[in-house]
Amino acid sequence: MQDILLVTNTDASEGFIKELLMNTTYSRMLNAYNFSDATNLLDVNRFDLVIINAPMRHELGDRLAKYAAQRTTSSILFIARESTYEQTLEIMHSFGVLSVKKPVPVKPFSQLIKLIENSSKRVAKLYSEGTEVLNIIDQLRTVDVAKWFLIQKYNITESQAHRIVEKYAMDHQLPKNTAAEKIVQGAVIEI
Repeated sequence: MQDILLVTNTDASEGFIKELLMNTTYSRMLNAYNFSDATNLLDVNRFDLVIINAPMRHELGDRLAKYAAQRTTSSILFIARESTYEQTLEIMHSFGVLSVKKPVPVKPFSQLIKLIENSSKRVAKLYSEGTEVLNIIDQLRTVDVAKWFLIQKYNITESQAHRIVEKYAMDHQLPKNTAAEKIVQGAVIEI
């Protein structure tokens, strides 16, 4: 992973998130504290990951998550309190935004970071091949949401979740993004 944009409301939460990312390799982390600053940074920089620690200083942060999902190729991580998490989960999933409920569990979070790093590598490879990334990014995000859903629900690794998504798609003769949507809707009852 190269660059990270961290949008948070306090320096204390900024420190906690940096601690969670301690085992992650990244080039730089830029910080923003409101929608305007974050969108300005998103418009002039390419980030591999955008972390939104909700609520932000003057708003919830869901609007920023949607903005980033629609206008960038970044993976977007929305961290929220339980009530906000439950309130925004469905809409975040529909935009391909990965959502995490506070308090953030360290072990699953490391799986999530691995998932994001793998997505960043795929996007970088597509860029280097000259592929039009924007056409593929929605599918990648939808599959990542399904993998994160499986990781949280069944306490499995990213590679196990990846195999489940692929197997479900093959068994039901569906495109990966359609299979991923069905998985998030509860199509996989047990593994």
